[in-house]
Amino acid sequence: MALKGQGDSRWIVETREDGKNVNHWHWTERDYTNMVKSRMTEILEGIILSNDKVEAKTTTVSSFTGEVSVNTRKAKAILFYELDITLKWEGTLLEDETFGDGTIRLPYISEENDPDDFDIQVSVEKENEKSQLSTLKNHVRSLVIPILKQKVSTLLKELREVVASKTSLGLKQKPTQSIDKIVSSPVPIPIPTSPPIDSKPQTTTTPTTPTPSWPSTSTTTQTPSSSTIPKSTETKKSEPSLTSFTVKDNFMCRPLDLFECLMEPNRVKAYGGGDAQMSKEKGGKFSLFGGSVTGENVEVNSPTKIVQKWRFSSWPTTLYSTVTMELSEKSGKTLITLTHSGVPDSDRERAEKGWTNNFFNPIKGIFGFGKLF
Repeated sequence: MALKGQGDSRWIVETREDGKNVNHWHWTERDYTNMVKSRMTEILEGIILSNDKVEAKTTTVSSFTGEVSVNTRKAKAILFYELDITLKWEGTLLEDETFGDGTIRLPYISEENDPDDFDIQVSVEKENEKSQLSTLKNHVRSLVIPILKQKVSTLLKELREVVASKTSLGLKQKPTQSIDKIVSSPVPIPIPTSPPIDSKPQTTTTPTTPTPSWPSTSTTTQTPSSSTIPKSTETKKSEPSLTSFTVKDNFMCRPLDLFECLMEPNRVKAYGGGDAQMSKEKGGKFSLFGGSVTGENVEVNSPTKIVQKWRFSSWPTTLYSTVTMELSEKSGKTLITLTHSGVPDSDRERAEKGWTNNFFNPIKGIFGFGKLF
């Protein structure tokens, strides 16, 4: 090769854009902090918080510190983020028109945690001067936490999608080139040899000549083979063996607070997926975790009892189990006794662990009803 201006023009070495860090093999770092700050401000400001007790809203993001970056090397992308965000809110307690304002702080959002696993601290100005301000703050806290969990989790998901799209551009042509090489390759594919069946070559490919080790292809043998599956097996699949279990847990809240977490749609979305659907009415249907759990309310008695028809999407369409949740106050805590009956034996462990891992623990963490709060 030669430098530009030297030697044969066919071997000129020039700078090419597509020759820089092909397939992101070398170490690079890109800063996404400003992009995330802009998006955070957009989704966190102006959130309406309203129910029959309060009317409030978030106003401005007053503080945003930390950084977001993506490091790539050897065709792998690593996302780093560590953020501390503070936003302001203001609202009114409807029963006596008490106005208050304060801050909401998200002190540690990091890739070390799950996207919806971060602390949220709500404070109100001059809380010691009026008891109503504490009540206002508590209402705002219960409303804003599930919304922030969902919004920040969605933003982080969007960020990962952006990173994936940007770092995979150099790989788009690889599969097509590999296929082209395989198709155009003149190298023959070796075929294992076997002892000749007949001296005539065409007889080896005649479909009417059965292979000794295979079952006969005649209709007389196909009929019995298709009925070799016993009817009892089909019955077992449609009518699995069923079982039941009971789970108990304590929450640092009132029964009404826990009841709302289990039945109020906006709160359910905080741990049941952003597309979760829930009804507080008898006969109302619900869908959680992207449709993997669906059912219908059989009995709704606030705040002490909930009975639901409940099923996994993988179950037969006619199979529903029964979930009975009883809430009672004991020593300043709420005890929930959950009985789940009509569960297939094969799914008992998944269902039993799921109540703790996907319902009780997230509710404690998101709404502050755990032992540490």
